[in-house]
Amino acid sequence: MRNEFSDPLSGPRRLPEPQRIEPERRMTDIVAELWENAEVLVRKELELSISELERKADDLKGELTLAAIGGGVAYAGALAFVAAAILLLSKAVDPWLAALLVGAVVTGSGYAMLMRGKHQLEHTKLEPVQTERSLKRTAHTVKEAVHDARSR
Repeated sequence: MRNEFSDPLSGPRRLPEPQRIEPERRMTDIVAELWENAEVLVRKELELSISELERKADDLKGELTLAAIGGGVAYAGALAFVAAAILLLSKAVDPWLAALLVGAVVTGSGYAMLMRGKHQLEHTKLEPVQTERSLKRTAHTVKEAVHDARSR
């Protein structure tokens, strides 16, 4: 069988040599390669984890900044309402008693909101969920590869 053929435009060419099939690799080579690949995979998983945590931290910073600004504006408005309530109530009772009553209501409301915010903050998840799933898949894959390598 000839290893050449003619193409009218380019002239004679050689066919590519057939690829040689490697004999079975040694177990130590397989385990070494597996170890190297697992190491690279774990490094990539850690990079993913760091990236995910940074993204979550950035999201949290933005949310906290917006909440702080909103809280400041709401606080200014609330002070105006408190002053108005005290002035209105002072027409019916002594001014000191009006201030005391309005102060107690405002303080109780503020405490209730503070406890609700604390409760919501405690339930905010900051764990790197994607990374955790990916690490579990990686561990499973490595275990399967080691098991397959042992059974050869």
